[in-house]
Amino acid sequence: MKIDKENLKNEKKDLYSHLWEHTELPFEVIKKGEKDPSYEFSFGGKDLKTLVGTCIARNFGIEKNPELETFLEKFIMACSGSGDEIQKITTMHSSSLCSLLFFFNVNETHPLEIDGCRYTESVFEFKNKVIGYPSNVDVVLLGKNGEGKNVILFLESKFSEFITGVTKAGKNFEIGKSYFKNEPSASIYKELFDKEILTKKDENHVSSGEQRYIEGIKQMISHYYGVRNFIGGDYYDKENEIQKNVIDYSKENDCKILLGTILFDNLCEKQKEVYLNPYTEDYEKLAEIINRNAVEDGKSNFKMLGKPLKYSDFRNLVSGLPEVEKYYFGNLGRG
Repeated sequence: MKIDKENLKNEKKDLYSHLWEHTELPFEVIKKGEKDPSYEFSFGGKDLKTLVGTCIARNFGIEKNPELETFLEKFIMACSGSGDEIQKITTMHSSSLCSLLFFFNVNETHPLEIDGCRYTESVFEFKNKVIGYPSNVDVVLLGKNGEGKNVILFLESKFSEFITGVTKAGKNFEIGKSYFKNEPSASIYKELFDKEILTKKDENHVSSGEQRYIEGIKQMISHYYGVRNFIGGDYYDKENEIQKNVIDYSKENDCKILLGTILFDNLCEKQKEVYLNPYTEDYEKLAEIINRNAVEDGKSNFKMLGKPLKYSDFRNLVSGLPEVEKYYFGNLGRG
């Protein structure tokens, strides 16, 4: 079926139009929401994660794939985060769905190479201890670097959030005041204020002199806070089997810890210029600050990736899943 973009508002309309206006989707989708509608996959029984996972596997041609069992296992994992993950992952522009479809099949047979590291295992919605609620990292990749040392990459996935979630110039954005008082976040925010990237308005609000994806900056700082706790042995849940496997891996073979983000970049030129490029620049500035903070605190086994990863650079991961590749990149074949 085709999407009726006229049901959508503002930037979401441009995003859906760019990706799916001329695509005949091989499955049913329905409009959800009234004030700011989106589209989601159509099926029943949302209380049963395995049923929803099976429907999504069928939609994207994974139902008869030898890796179906792995997909369903990782799907349940991806729906284990804080909040209504089952609702989020069924939305067409879901960032958690995108990361799941790209990374569920990373293994010894299908390894992933990034910056000289070879990853052979993926985990979804990993929880790190921060202040209050845990930090839920979309994807965690386990592998080894060129020296044979263990490497763990904590990766935040973004599909449209840096487009639809920007904070307008001068508008206040709420941040828990504890992040301004506790290290390592306090020093990082102070440098962001000193560099006039953000302005502190009061004890729990910031703003910016220009439109900015502040939520993304805040989230990466929270993830750094959580990863620092992880490195220090202060875990959110060390009894959970999935969490324990990652924790155990981090204690072996002089493990290196990396933090980064991956951004969906098959966008129209306007959205690249207005949203993708500015957030990329902000991320790079933040990475410099965080890496300097880690060095000053003696965290030699930690590094934040200096640049965001882009989904287009990992198109090969879904080249064996034609329905997935068509869904995210099918418009690139048109003139």
